[in-house]
Amino acid sequence: MTMSFSWFQPVLNGTNGSVLGRCSNRSLMAAACLLFVAGSFLKPAPLIAAEPPRATVFERADFVLSKSTRPPDDTAEWQPVSLPHEWRHTSPGKNGPGWYRIRFDLPKAPDRSRAINLLHLRSQGFEVYVNGNYVGRSRDYIASRGRFGTAIYLNAPPGLFRAGDNVIHFRMNASSESIAMHGLGRVTFGNARDIRRITVMANELGFAVHRSILAMAFTAGLITLFLWLARRRDNVMLWYSVTCLSWFLVSLLRHVLRWSDLPLLNGVLTTYMTYGLVPPAVILCLRTAGLRWPRFEAALGAFLIVEVTYPLWLAGASDLWVLLAWDTINTIVLLTGVAIMLVAPKRTLKWPYLLQVTALLLMAVLMFHEVMRYLGWVDIESYVIRHFHVPWMLLAIGAAIFERHVVAVWRMERSNLELERRVAEKALEIEAYHDERDEVMRQQALAHERQRILADMHDGLGASLVALLRYVQSQRPDAHIEQRVKEALQELRISIDALEPSEGDLGAVLGNIRYRLEPLLEPAGVHLEWEVAELPQIEALEPTAVFALQRIVLEAVANALKHSGASRVRLSAQAAPGGGVEIRIEDDGRGFDPSQLHLGAGLRNMRARAERIGVQIDISSRTGSGTIVRLFIPHKLLVISDDKASGKPDPRAVRDLVPAPGVA
Repeated sequence: MTMSFSWFQPVLNGTNGSVLGRCSNRSLMAAACLLFVAGSFLKPAPLIAAEPPRATVFERADFVLSKSTRPPDDTAEWQPVSLPHEWRHTSPGKNGPGWYRIRFDLPKAPDRSRAINLLHLRSQGFEVYVNGNYVGRSRDYIASRGRFGTAIYLNAPPGLFRAGDNVIHFRMNASSESIAMHGLGRVTFGNARDIRRITVMANELGFAVHRSILAMAFTAGLITLFLWLARRRDNVMLWYSVTCLSWFLVSLLRHVLRWSDLPLLNGVLTTYMTYGLVPPAVILCLRTAGLRWPRFEAALGAFLIVEVTYPLWLAGASDLWVLLAWDTINTIVLLTGVAIMLVAPKRTLKWPYLLQVTALLLMAVLMFHEVMRYLGWVDIESYVIRHFHVPWMLLAIGAAIFERHVVAVWRMERSNLELERRVAEKALEIEAYHDERDEVMRQQALAHERQRILADMHDGLGASLVALLRYVQSQRPDAHIEQRVKEALQELRISIDALEPSEGDLGAVLGNIRYRLEPLLEPAGVHLEWEVAELPQIEALEPTAVFALQRIVLEAVANALKHSGASRVRLSAQAAPGGGVEIRIEDDGRGFDPSQLHLGAGLRNMRARAERIGVQIDISSRTGSGTIVRLFIPHKLLVISDDKASGKPDPRAVRDLVPAPGVA
C-alpha cells in the first residue's frame, strides 16, 4: 500500500534534537540580552511538550549491497551494522544502491498511525518499505539543497504494521568516497503524533535559534550605528555596524529565497552566511586591540571575496571537499587572529580583548568541528554547531566596542567632574584671596589710622597736657585744675591702651589695666590682688570692645574706691566652663543693699556698655559684705561701630582713680 510521504527542512541546518535546541536557545537569548535585544524579536519554540514524547530509537540494523528494486529476503548476505552507518568504512570503493533492514516486535497491531524520524539525511536518494510495502521515495536531496544534516519525517498508516515481528527496509544510493558521509543514521520510531512533535520541535528550535541570531545581529548593528552617528571618529564602530547589518540582510534574503530555483545566488548567500563573518571578526578584533595591519587586512578581504563567490566559478566541484577546505582555511584564519591578539600587543590586554581572544578560539573550534565530522573523527550525527560562531563574534567585539564607548563617556564625565572640582577650588581660592586681601587692607588701614591717632595724641594732646601739668605744678595754681589735667592725661593713656593691637588676647588687655591701676591705688591705701589665669582667645576683640571693657572695669574699681571705703580690691579672671572668660571684681568695703539703692549713672553705663558688646554683667552686694561684679565674656564679642562706642566717656571712672592734689 502506497502512502504519501512528507518531510520538513529546518531553516538552519543541523539544529536537531530537543536538548541541544533548548540549551542553544537559552545561551543565545542570554547573549542577546547582553546586547539589549528587545524581547519582541525573540520567540521561543511554540511546541514544547508537557511531557517528553514516547519513541523508540534504533541504533542497530542489517546492511547488504544489492541492486534489487525490492527488499531482499533473508537469504541475502545481511551484515549487522551500528547506526549511524557510513559506507566508506564498511564498503570502501563500492558505490551504488544498498539496503538496510530494521526488525522489531509490536505486542499488538497498532490502531493509530506510526511514523519514522531520521536525524540526518546522508544519501542521494532513498526508498522506504514497511513489511514489504512501499511507503515513499525521496528526491535527489544533495542536488536540490546542497546540505547534509536535515531531519525528515515519514508517516505510515497503522494497517502496514502487525502484531509480532515487523521489518522496515531502507534502499539508498550512496558513495564510499573518503570524504562522503553517506549511510543511514539513527532511526526514531513511534506514534505519529509523538514523532511529529520530535521533528517539529527540532525544526522550530532550529528556526528560533536562527531568528535569535538574526535579531542579535540586527540589534547590535543598529545600536552601534546610532553610537557611531553620535561619535563619528570611531571607524571600528562603523565597520562593526556595517558587518552586522550586512550579515543580517544577507541572511534575511537567503531565508526568503531558500525555495527559489536560483542555485548560484543561493550558493553565494549561503556561503556568506556560513563564513562571511570570519575575516571581519579577525580584522575588528585586531582593530579594537589597537593593531592595524593593512596588508593582512587586505589579504583577509581578498580571501573573503574569493570564498563567497566560489559557487560562481567552482560550480562543478564536490560540495564536501569544498566545504572541508573552507572550514579548514577559516579555522586557520581564526587561529592566526588568536595568535596575533596574544603576541602582538605590547600592553596588557583588558577583559574585552581577552573575551575576543576566547571568541575567536571558540569560533575556530566550531569551524573545525565540521572538519572532524567530515573526516569521521566525531560522531557522524553530532549536531552541526558551526553557525553558533555568529553570536560569539557579536558578543565579543560588541563588548569591546561598548567598553571603549563606556570608558570614553566615563573619562569625559570624570574630566568634567575634575574640571568642576578645580573650578570650585579656584573659586574658593579667589574668594579666600579677596577676603584675605580685604582683611589685610582693613588691618593696614586700621593700623595706619591707629598710628596716626596715636601720633596725633602723643604729639598734640599728650604733649600739651604734660606741659600744662608741669606749668600748673610749678605755679601752684588751684588744686582743681591740677586734678582735671591728671584726669585728662589718664583718660588719654587709657584710650591709647585701647588702640593697641590685642589679637584676641584678653590677658594683655587686663595687663594694661593693671599697669594703669597699680600706681593709682597704692597711694590711696588700697591693696590690689591680681589673679589672672591663662585665658582663651576672644574673637572680635576690637579697640571699641577693649575700650568698653576698660570702662566697665574702671567703673567697678572706681565705685570700690569712692563709695565702699574698701582696703582691698581683688580682680580674678579664668576660663569659663562653657567657653569664654569670667572676670570677678571684688572689694571688702561696706557694700550696699541693691533693693534700697537707686541705679546710678555709673551702674547704668556699665550695663549699657556690656550689652553693646555682648558681655553679661552681674552685680551682687550686701550691706557690710562688700561688692562683687561678675563679667562673662563669650568667646566671640559683638562687633560695634565706632559711633556707638565713641559716646561721651564717663569722666568719673577716671577722676575717681586719679589721686587728688597733694596725694603723691
